[in-house]
Amino acid sequence: MKFNWRNQGPKTTVARFLQHQGLSKHMLQRLKYHGQVWVAGQPSRLIDQLPTNAEIKIKLPAENGDPLAAISSQPLMLLYETPDWLVINKPANLASVSGPQTGIDTVVSRVRGYLLRQGAENIVPHLVSRLDYATSGVLLVAKHAFAHSRLANSATNLVREKTYLAVVAGAVHTEHGMITLPLGQRPTQAAGIIDLNGKAARTEFWRQTYLPQLDASVLKVKLHTGRRHQIRIHLQAIGHPLLGDALYGGPMDRGIHRQALHAWQLTFTDPFTQQTQTFTAPLPLDLQQLLKSKNNL
Repeated sequence: MKFNWRNQGPKTTVARFLQHQGLSKHMLQRLKYHGQVWVAGQPSRLIDQLPTNAEIKIKLPAENGDPLAAISSQPLMLLYETPDWLVINKPANLASVSGPQTGIDTVVSRVRGYLLRQGAENIVPHLVSRLDYATSGVLLVAKHAFAHSRLANSATNLVREKTYLAVVAGAVHTEHGMITLPLGQRPTQAAGIIDLNGKAARTEFWRQTYLPQLDASVLKVKLHTGRRHQIRIHLQAIGHPLLGDALYGGPMDRGIHRQALHAWQLTFTDPFTQQTQTFTAPLPLDLQQLLKSKNNL
């Protein structure tokens, strides 16, 4: 991978300039020992000076990954692709990453298989965020470590908005609300809890419609923080658990047997192009069937 810039600021070191472009300390180490740097067309070191208006080019080593890492040939539902990013529509009941009970078919192994089939230089996917096993919807994947590093080291939040659609038990009478209960975890339990000494969490929601045949409400939900199971715990806490969410007390007799939660939209500013785009993941069939009598979203 090759990248180039022109130093529009004051004189600085090569390393400091590259850190401002989003290279992490780990990536600077990889660049030092396995990559190449040129300043004004001449080979350079990270400790060298970068004059004002000088051009700098770098070549990062390819990411080949673990040769024993799982690879899946199952298809990806692609919403968008650039040389740096994949935006996918994750199906329900697919783990984001491998674990003791997931098997080899995960989002990461599917992306790895896709990149191999495309003959990509880098075959190590970097998930920008994760979705629970049973949650469907839009998911952003960095195709190389530098893309992921640019997001993580940006001074601003480039993943600007994550919006979900949720179908919850009962009639929600509030048109708009903000849940700010802090969250915690018990080491021996899979379910998270409300913990007044826990981590701050903010979940905003808007009521969309009521489904009388299910005694259920459809909510649009926006995450302001990204805690584990945040939406599921917060909605249970206000008395409206997700349909199909057995872990948090959701009703299991309303026609869906996984939590009725879909990552619907993601708004993202690409740090390479500075363009902001919103991606929408179509509703899967099980949620379409739940909403078929009131499909006005």
